[in-house]
Amino acid sequence: MYGKCGLLDNAVQLFDEMPQRDLASWASIFTAHNEANQHQKTLSLFPNILLDTLWPDHFVFASIVKACANLGALKVGKQVHSQFLKSVFSHDDVVKSSLVDMYAKCGVPDNAKSVFDEILVKNLICSSAMLSGYARCGRKREAIELLRKLPEKNLQCWTALISGFVQNGNFIDAIDVFLEEIIDSKLKNEIEL
Repeated sequence: MYGKCGLLDNAVQLFDEMPQRDLASWASIFTAHNEANQHQKTLSLFPNILLDTLWPDHFVFASIVKACANLGALKVGKQVHSQFLKSVFSHDDVVKSSLVDMYAKCGVPDNAKSVFDEILVKNLICSSAMLSGYARCGRKREAIELLRKLPEKNLQCWTALISGFVQNGNFIDAIDVFLEEIIDSKLKNEIEL
């Protein structure tokens, strides 16, 4: 509760005073640190969960992967991915979406695509992460190809793609995609009329 209210110090104090910590309390403290942009602290706390003789669940894995993504901690992210694959949660699409985002943000779009392909029901979040990852790495062809394959596109997809190109300095590609989105939107609106 403290973490969700932005009261990280109170959350940490409560966590530290707990005689027995469970997975929910660990997931909460990881999330609280991530929300406060203290991703390094999240990662430094992670080994301690094993000292409590707990094996991470899908909530913990997602929080740790998010911290890796925001820090660009590829090596740690790969280790966490390996642990995730050995867990009973290895089919969890939420964690897989986080892995797509992590690999994309770390500049390894092939790994991101590998995980993306494993996701059975691809939602707009993981699709946007993959689009942004391709764009950040200058892979316009793959990004546009993926965008065209998506059954449903929304503003989030277009924004992820455009901002990915901008972050990589590909302003012309960003403008091209923006214009394509406008044309696509106009065509849809005309068809609906």
